Amino acid sequence: MIKIKCLLICTFLIVGFISLNCNQPQKCKKVKNGKFYYYAKMDGRKILIERIDSLQIETDAKRTEVLKSKIVWENDCKYKIFVNAFSDNKLTQEDSLLATKAGIIEIIDIKPDFYICTAKFSTSKKNYEFRDTMYYQK
Repeated sequence: MIKIKCLLICTFLIVGFISLNCNQPQKCKKVKNGKFYYYAKMDGRKILIERIDSLQIETDAKRTEVLKSKIVWENDCKYKIFVNAFSDNKLTQEDSLLATKAGIIEIIDIKPDFYICTAKFSTSKKNYEFRDTMYYQK
């Protein structure tokens, strides 16, 4: 009897957890295309983003620098980004190290005015992982 209760409780918890996460992929589809912005962690610059499925264009609002990156969606809430893959401009030394391998972006929460994501980038010497907030442009 105790084993059956434990099994039922475990099953209920698993089904409950899965059902809570079922809506997230539907919400993630909302950010596959659109216009967003974020504030750079190093200096607070506003960075504008336009994402059209597999292309992401980032523009520095003050300096008008443009990065055109390739996106490969792994699922509705996770994608690989190849920074500067389609750009003509050169990256700084630090940015070029990060662009040598695809970054992994995972959307972890969607709100009415913004979404939160994690980003993971690796170089041969160091792994970078951070969390950021992306706001919807209105």
